[in-house]
Amino acid sequence: MPIYLIWPLTIALFFVFMVGVLFLMTRSRRFVKVICSIFFAVAVLGGFVFYSYSYLSSDMSFTDALYSTVRGILSTARMFSINDNYDFFSKENIWVQIVFWLCHVSALIVIQAALFALFGKKLIESFRLRFGLHKEVFIIKGCDKYALMLGENIATKDDPKGQPDAKRLIVFLIEEDDDMNKIKEKVTHIDGLVIMPDRKNDLLNCLKKTGLGKRRRRKTKYSMIFMLNSTSAADGTVHAAEYANARNVTPDSLNVFVFVLFEWDRKEIEMITHEKDGERRKYPYTINIVRERDLMVRQMIKEHPPCDCASFDFNENGETAHNFTVLILGFGTVGQQALLRLMMNGQFVGSRMRAIIVDREIDHLREHFLHYYPSVKLCCDIEFERFDVRDEEYFSFLENENDLDYIVVAINDDEISKQIALDTRLHYERRKIAKLPFIAIYEKNGSLPCAKQDELNDKIFSFGCRDAIYNESVIIREETDLMAKAVNNAYAEMYGGKPWHELDWFLQESNRASADFIPAMLKLARLKESDLDIKDTLTDNPNLEEILAQTEHLRWMAFHAAMGYNPINTDEMRRRFENYPGEKNTREHLDFCRRDTKARLHACLVPWDKLDGVRDTYRELAGKAGNVKEQKRDFKDNDRDIVKNIPKFIKAAKS
Repeated sequence: MPIYLIWPLTIALFFVFMVGVLFLMTRSRRFVKVICSIFFAVAVLGGFVFYSYSYLSSDMSFTDALYSTVRGILSTARMFSINDNYDFFSKENIWVQIVFWLCHVSALIVIQAALFALFGKKLIESFRLRFGLHKEVFIIKGCDKYALMLGENIATKDDPKGQPDAKRLIVFLIEEDDDMNKIKEKVTHIDGLVIMPDRKNDLLNCLKKTGLGKRRRRKTKYSMIFMLNSTSAADGTVHAAEYANARNVTPDSLNVFVFVLFEWDRKEIEMITHEKDGERRKYPYTINIVRERDLMVRQMIKEHPPCDCASFDFNENGETAHNFTVLILGFGTVGQQALLRLMMNGQFVGSRMRAIIVDREIDHLREHFLHYYPSVKLCCDIEFERFDVRDEEYFSFLENENDLDYIVVAINDDEISKQIALDTRLHYERRKIAKLPFIAIYEKNGSLPCAKQDELNDKIFSFGCRDAIYNESVIIREETDLMAKAVNNAYAEMYGGKPWHELDWFLQESNRASADFIPAMLKLARLKESDLDIKDTLTDNPNLEEILAQTEHLRWMAFHAAMGYNPINTDEMRRRFENYPGEKNTREHLDFCRRDTKARLHACLVPWDKLDGVRDTYRELAGKAGNVKEQKRDFKDNDRDIVKNIPKFIKAAKS
């Protein structure tokens, strides 16, 4: 071969070799360790055997043999400094030479990998982001304890003993004042990457590094997560959405999760991600607004739903004669959220929810709560009591309350909360009451229980442990959201609507609330989820089907009441129809007469037996608007269709 071809070929082979080693380094850390261990073993064992054999002869003394062995060890070590004694094998069989050189190549791969690990970390990170095996990238803005915990749970799919999934890449975006080396040490075991902005808060530069918006051989799904302590989460959400939108990232390729502490923060994110009319989304991506206390209470009800209370007894038609009674001790933000969630999940035909609220500061708390949630009285009878739960007055109160189903202790003191829960259980034990209520304790600094409690005997459980909610199944909520998306898709097919990523926070929460209540519906129908694998309907009993539709309407009303909605009467519907400020006789015109998302008004926020009057008025207005389809609308059918489609929701979510 001409000399002018040898050098280009040599350089090309060297480049291919380097890229190959670098490509290996982009795999998961566990994969790299296994591969390097194999190559190291091949190099050491093969090199020692070959070199020792070449130094031995048949007439050697023991001392010479020992000397040859030492030479073999030293020659093997020299392989890792890119030296060889090839002359010994130049006259051997070609296959022997090939095997010998494979041992040397293995040594080269090991030393090359070591050099890359020492001096090429940034290059490896770039290759991992661009050419890694991952199909999902989770970008977490923040690096506190819970950010790291969430990243680990996502990487291992909530299995603390499991290995990180090579198809998932966890990227932590940190601030300039964070200790980058310390954080890298913490995320090494999950093969996570840590990126620090080149400039202060340069989020877009970080997103560019992660490959968002770049063309790839395969589709990659991105999830952007802004933790509670991340600065400018609202602005960061907009920047991420704008960046993705400018690079034509598809709607199903990006989900954004933003942790907020207050309702103000949630509304701010809603405002800046919507158009000025407040109805349309600016960006075609799902933006999940997450509040810790919502997740905590939601987990409490998921594990201990009202329908599982000992006093509930449902007949074959799904009715009960038992009124659901709740006691809330402490009416701060957690106590209020517990009441609203219990109200949303404790609505059954034949039952009326009753809530007793106890707080030393109840006077101003009551007025603020009723002002913000004016329609809770439609779904729940509320009694407010002002006394200290540590006083004798509390136990005198318990003496007169024999029908409590659910007690939530949400005092802002973990020690007092636990003591009150124990004293309450002791009170019931002394009175020998068989059907004990659930006793839920909110622990601000709670930890995961060491062992599962015997709930049939004591029924005391705690919620509020952050370790329990910073999981993939809770935050990413894939299972719940799949069901919620199925609900939305089915409803959109029947009545028209928007795809999931175009829904605002309220409508997404509405679909989630419907999905959360499905287990209760199955219990009323006396079915298990597995039964629906062979069934297309919940029941063939028309009476049960109608009761389930009424139950769904009660749940729907409770959700809207928990979101601060007020009802619109039929006279107001007509006035709104006449005074609509936009284009007349459109679908928006007709919608405006029965609901207003800004003012939180809805005409269907009435009992079941009054829905026919709302329907008649709406059909009258639909006739004036010339909308033939809406003249056939029956609001009761909306609830009936939801019930009929529950098997479809479950199957769609599974598939």
